[in-house]
Amino acid sequence: MTSKVPAAAWALALYLALSLVFFALPIAGDLGSTAIAADDIDASAYMWFFAWWPHALLEGLDPVQTDLIFVPDGYNLAWTTAMPGPSLVLAPFTLTLGPLATWNVIMLIGPALAAWTGFLLCRELTGAVAPSLLGGYLFGFSPYVLANLQGGPNLVLVALLPVLVLLVVRHVRGTLGARAFVVCMTLALAFQFLTSTEVLAMAGVFGAIALAASFALLPAWRARLLETLKLLALAGLAAVVLVSPLLWSMLFEPHTAPEQALKGFPVDLASVVVPSPYQQIATTHDPGGGPSYANGFGYLGVPLAVLLGLFAFESRRSRAARLVLMVLAAVVVASLGRELVVAGEATGIPLPWAVFAELPALQYAIPIRFAAFTFLVAGVAAALWLAWRGGRWRWALALVAVAFLLPDPGNTIWRTPIADPPLFEDDAHEAVLRESDRVLTLPAWGANMRWHAEAGFGFQLAGGYVGAFPKSYMRYPAWRTLLSGRVTSRSAADLRRFVRDKGVTMLLVDPRHGGPWRRLFGTLGVPPRQVGGMLVYRLRPS
Repeated sequence: MTSKVPAAAWALALYLALSLVFFALPIAGDLGSTAIAADDIDASAYMWFFAWWPHALLEGLDPVQTDLIFVPDGYNLAWTTAMPGPSLVLAPFTLTLGPLATWNVIMLIGPALAAWTGFLLCRELTGAVAPSLLGGYLFGFSPYVLANLQGGPNLVLVALLPVLVLLVVRHVRGTLGARAFVVCMTLALAFQFLTSTEVLAMAGVFGAIALAASFALLPAWRARLLETLKLLALAGLAAVVLVSPLLWSMLFEPHTAPEQALKGFPVDLASVVVPSPYQQIATTHDPGGGPSYANGFGYLGVPLAVLLGLFAFESRRSRAARLVLMVLAAVVVASLGRELVVAGEATGIPLPWAVFAELPALQYAIPIRFAAFTFLVAGVAAALWLAWRGGRWRWALALVAVAFLLPDPGNTIWRTPIADPPLFEDDAHEAVLRESDRVLTLPAWGANMRWHAEAGFGFQLAGGYVGAFPKSYMRYPAWRTLLSGRVTSRSAADLRRFVRDKGVTMLLVDPRHGGPWRRLFGTLGVPPRQVGGMLVYRLRPS
């Protein structure tokens, strides 16, 4: 591993092997019918995205503004986590093996790729392979990534974050030319936008903090930093041009805002040292066990916190170390949200993020997701600490820190069986559904998005789920009833109004979905047929 290329290759192979051992091996026999996810609600929405982008482009449809879900109003996908970039790159998997295969591929390679690019950044900064391997692991297999393996592939694919930093570092150091920097940075920014606009936006915020700190702490590099900043602005403009069609729909077309993100979702201070149940060191591995505030996103563990403290103390005279610590402090404080929360209790103590959270573009940012940047900087700090001063006790502490972060392989929180009704497992739906049908399903969200994709988008969906429900649906009491399962004396009348206004021609009910639905749908005066494991109500000709 003396040559840089073999070192990088071996590092990637190692991280891929770890990902397979942690997440694939425990479900190896069921991988074709199991999603690495906590449930099939978010997973089904993303599977719809994976299938939608190649389908829309191959069929010449508008891929951003679709009228096949939430009919007749349609939906602007620019304000969803639609992941057009990864969906198109992985289209061969989706078209040949199905969207479930694409989902599992992302969940398996996402941690490994993030760890690998983290390794490349750490090696650039330290020149040492072993410390960089550990630093890359701390980022790629961090509790932040483990938490998002439950249902956030757009947040698992954070491998470009170290790349963005690496490009800046190499240009400032003079090892990457201006033209190559602009081209590579443009492509990285554009693809990150097409993966997660939220992650890109926060990369801009914390990147600006890092650049400002660099100007303040590294006066000898200011000329190079200014040159890099100019080229970075040029790359940003070029990236805007590349993604302009999607950006236009996001900024100027009607859309449904993700208002659920306005709730805050901060990192609980106690969760920094209290592990989540999917951590190997946790006292319980039952999903939902342990303290409710220990959601894993911000969990550092005591050993890693001690390591970072030692790094801060021992390197306090180093300008480079102070730069790392300044960025780390900014990210950690921001992740705590607007108000300090400790062990589930709001303390009333205001925090700096309260100022930024009111800005138009940042009001939808979710503080617990800033932990991605926390672990990236923590990985860099750990690699620097090990590389600058060796010693067995240092490595012992670093390995204990890794042990405190190890996942619990085979935890059921990463195991969701996918068992669709026979109507959608084969071509039986073609004899029942027509392209002009407007279909209301039960469940009203979750699995129905996967069914829609498996049917080749061969009908219109009265409803769906892509992250947030449009007001044109939420204003109907019947829709809220279908989501919650709470039936009242007015539900029958509300349902008739909803069906009439949305032009529903068919109801499809999965009988495994419990609730008083037979009685409620019976008020429509149409007897159901059992077809392909589902109850089919034909309301009117399509």
